[in-house]
Amino acid sequence: MKDALQQRAQEAEDAGDLPLALELWKELAEKHSETLFFLCYGKVAEKLAKWEEAENAFTQALRLQPNSSIAQLVGSPLVNASMGTLWSNRTDKDRTESLKTAKEWFQNAVKMQRGAPWLTLLGAACARLGDGAAAKEAFEEAVKLNPNYHEAIYNLAVIEEESDTQKSRELLERAIQIDPNYAKAHHMLGRVYERLKDVDRAEFHYRRCLEIDPAEYWSNLYLAGLLAARKRHAEAEQIYRHATELRPEMAGGFEFYARFLEKMGRLAEAAEVRGKIKPSERATIALL
Repeated sequence: MKDALQQRAQEAEDAGDLPLALELWKELAEKHSETLFFLCYGKVAEKLAKWEEAENAFTQALRLQPNSSIAQLVGSPLVNASMGTLWSNRTDKDRTESLKTAKEWFQNAVKMQRGAPWLTLLGAACARLGDGAAAKEAFEEAVKLNPNYHEAIYNLAVIEEESDTQKSRELLERAIQIDPNYAKAHHMLGRVYERLKDVDRAEFHYRRCLEIDPAEYWSNLYLAGLLAARKRHAEAEQIYRHATELRPEMAGGFEFYARFLEKMGRLAEAAEVRGKIKPSERATIALL
């Protein structure tokens, strides 16, 4: 049963007051020296991009594991996976080296328990390191172990998209049968159906994704492009504008919106939209 301090910490985290949650979880962790509290403390530190603090909290969680070696820092798969996720997300180190370190932590978790969640995390790290074969192997094993683990199914579909679009579609349809509100899978299904020239289904899945998560930037952008191609210009323009308002730091949305306006012959408006792109990002935009 939760004590009052733990209840306050959880309520603060649920309410989005992360600085307060961090303070309370830290107090609980130091007071009780329990792995769970150090994990909670580390997760909130990670959300706040306090990378070193999160790493220290997870390290302490590992040290508190029963029968663990402090020198080797080998703990439960959950704690190893938490450390791996930290290294996957942190931005204060070299990106490739961080992903290699994350992969090692996920491998530790898998050695301790060949569970679908740990294999999926390992596969994702391999994919981000450019090792598609290892990623596919990990995702396939995860799905074999747990045929209803939709995260593994989704990630396997991502791997299959270029080489076997139909298989990717089948996997994604399976993922949304398991979880009808799986927004990422609906977005990707939209993309896959566009590739298969089934624009009605593509539009359905982009819109379904946006029903679940109206702020999903890429589904807004892809839907706008699809509507423009279908000559539904008024709807497309509204969604392009919405997408650029959602993520004004993303230069690509402004560029695609500007190109849409140019095709409509609205050159002055296109120039105005393109003028919102930062000079430092214009070289990257030229590659689109």
